[in-house]
Amino acid sequence: LLFDGFSNLCLANAVEPLRAANTLARARLYEWNFLSLGSEPVRSSSGLPVQATPLSSLLSGTFLFVMPSYGHEALATPATVRALRAAHHRFEALAGLDTGAYLLAHAGLLEGHKATCHWDILNQASEAFPEVEFTEDRFIIDGNRASCGGATTTLELMLALIERRHGAALSLEVAALFMYG
Repeated sequence: LLFDGFSNLCLANAVEPLRAANTLARARLYEWNFLSLGSEPVRSSSGLPVQATPLSSLLSGTFLFVMPSYGHEALATPATVRALRAAHHRFEALAGLDTGAYLLAHAGLLEGHKATCHWDILNQASEAFPEVEFTEDRFIIDGNRASCGGATTTLELMLALIERRHGAALSLEVAALFMYG
């Protein structure tokens, strides 16, 4: 789920490991959609336009990755809260990438969970949402919730999710492909 001002690096670190896993496995293990709250193209922080599908049109999915990056406070609107609350019933799990945990917490979808977010807003998130256990971890997987602290930690989260679903060998192959670790 992209919002205006999302980080290209965060998006690449979310999608490229999945693409690489598909390539290395020689199978379609993962599929993804670029989503937004509306029907207009979404622009990254560097101006890259992405034509996304409206979130409301997707009936179900495994993970909803929430990626606001910059301007997270301005995005914490009643419309965003309604959309996230409606969507969370259609997905098996929710993940906040970069500052995405802030929006999930604002929507009340992280209560009782551990989470992390970008280091620059970690204290702000902890103070604003005391019902969420925000920590300084690089990424966290807590049941059907996940979060990471920025663009580069998105890669680490994705490698962990690949390992959980398809084993350590594939995760290590993907990491090696990106010369990570």
